[in-house]
Amino acid sequence: MTLISLLIVMALERVTSKAPEWHVHALVGHYIQFLQSRSWFSQTASLLNVLLIIAAPAVLLILIDHLINNGFFTFLLQLLTLWVCLGCPITRKNYKRYLQAATRKDFEACSLHSISLGNEDGDLTKVGRQLVFINYRQYAAVIIAFVIFGVPGVVFYSIAKELQIFMHKMSSCNPDNMLEEIDDEVLGECKKDNAELAIDKVMHVIDWVPVRLTGLGFLIVGHFSRALSLWLPLLVDTKTTSKDVLVSVAVAAEEVEPDTQNCIDEPCILVRLVKRNVMFMLVGVSLLTMVGAVA
Repeated sequence: MTLISLLIVMALERVTSKAPEWHVHALVGHYIQFLQSRSWFSQTASLLNVLLIIAAPAVLLILIDHLINNGFFTFLLQLLTLWVCLGCPITRKNYKRYLQAATRKDFEACSLHSISLGNEDGDLTKVGRQLVFINYRQYAAVIIAFVIFGVPGVVFYSIAKELQIFMHKMSSCNPDNMLEEIDDEVLGECKKDNAELAIDKVMHVIDWVPVRLTGLGFLIVGHFSRALSLWLPLLVDTKTTSKDVLVSVAVAAEEVEPDTQNCIDEPCILVRLVKRNVMFMLVGVSLLTMVGAVA
């Protein structure tokens, strides 16, 4: 059922247009508004408070599924959860606009569109790397969480990564504007002035294993020997950020050279790498299903 759910949702995600209101980012925004209205959440929330906020919806889903105890309901719950948490229509739209501007060689427009993708300074040499991390957060990590922990894992991870976006907004911007519609993965529009947020520590721990599993996929679908020399030391590295780990392995696996005068090649090459990796992950889930390791 895990594989079937993934294949159905990914097929639907490719052929249909999902309204932004049905993406986890919008739903987490409403969740935060609910918590703030009762003074249960703020940008200075403690680590324990953050963990409780992230875990509560996942635990609630576990209880509901256990009480109903129906296979068909579980299947529908998987489809709905994956539909909400997998991918992002806003990011896809912004990437298409970036490619259109790059085709016209409108570098100023490319820079502006790259900011909407989370590239905080609009540096065109960083776009491909930013897209690698976006794809990881929206696809690879969600798939890994679903295969290992099921629906609760997907909900837990998705709320955590969206909460990180909102808390960075709250810590550096006007809180009154924090819940306005923003693009997924936009962490760089405002500068963080305070110390590391509790959510950053949580995400560093949550991402540690999925990032390295995703990096392993890059090795297999890319240049194995060149990327292996980078990936192995990262297995015992607890300090390097998840984004830096992922990007360094991806770039080594594809051997791309950033070029501000050709701002379409590097992003497209790296996007093709991450797409191959997602396909590899689906093949891996298929094999695990065949041997009975995944239900």
